Amino acid sequence: MVKKIAIGKAIQAFRREKNLTQEELANRIPIDRSVLARIESGERPLPSGYDTVVSGLSWKLALEIADERTGGYISNILEDVPNLDLHPAALKDVLLKQLAEAGKALERLSMAKHISPEKRRESAETVWHEMRVVIETANVMQGVLEEEFCLDRKRMIQKHEFEIKKCDR
Repeated sequence: MVKKIAIGKAIQAFRREKNLTQEELANRIPIDRSVLARIESGERPLPSGYDTVVSGLSWKLALEIADERTGGYISNILEDVPNLDLHPAALKDVLLKQLAEAGKALERLSMAKHISPEKRRESAETVWHEMRVVIETANVMQGVLEEEFCLDRKRMIQKHEFEIKKCDR
């Protein structure tokens, strides 16, 4: 129940940030204004059929929805680190540090094949956590880049998938 309130509050924050009325945002989605009001207040969840449209409005909304729909598998680091500096240069420094930590953890795991299964498991858990931190920060970095440079997320995803299929990535 807490997450549906979080999604509603995120939608409300987006709407206020963009100086939109509920009617204007409801027309963009499209959804009835009264339904939007109940979503924003947490009285009702965002119907999953609207995920794509609402996620397309803002990378922050996309993170909130992904967090909800995946049960935290794709989590919203902005909730855990609310004072995260969202400037690309600051995020770059954080991401590079996190990548280095993940690399060290991976190295320790590869060296762990000669130690006890319990120690290997502990090492694997450390890698898992380090990778998660990198993924969460990278998701935010993508959103910041989209916002700052007016990148079209849908086009970028299509291009990325095309390059992967061609083995160019």
